[in-house]
Amino acid sequence: MSKSDDMFDLFCFAQASFESSRHIYRREHGPGQVRRFFNTSFTAFELRRYMMDFYFSKGSFTISELVKVSNFSRPTVKSIVYEAIELGYLQEVTGVADGRRNDYRPTEPMLEAWRNYCNALLANPKFSHAIKLAQTLTLMREFEVNS
Repeated sequence: MSKSDDMFDLFCFAQASFESSRHIYRREHGPGQVRRFFNTSFTAFELRRYMMDFYFSKGSFTISELVKVSNFSRPTVKSIVYEAIELGYLQEVTGVADGRRNDYRPTEPMLEAWRNYCNALLANPKFSHAIKLAQTLTLMREFEVNS
């Protein structure tokens, strides 16, 4: 894996963390959208953010974790997870020590869809300008703290 691939994975993780920590529902999407992977369920699209955040931070997630962070009901989360498994976009993690605990992770098509989404964000001029502004502000704050 090249340095730029490593950096892009870090960006994908940062984007998942950012999106799952905010409560702004985005209804507009450009190329590379991943909404279609859960039929067209808006709830599932929102829940996907939390799934990606857990995946990038710890490699898997449980239904209980998704319920806790997303404020969606357990039946809603469970049905969306099972729908995604049927569609081949999530898989159950095997070999978990606790047999009562079911861990899930995205399959390669779902990860590819997330990468496409992040690439589409980077191609969007408004998003690109916002990232550059955020980088500039971060550097300025670091400079102020160090001086």
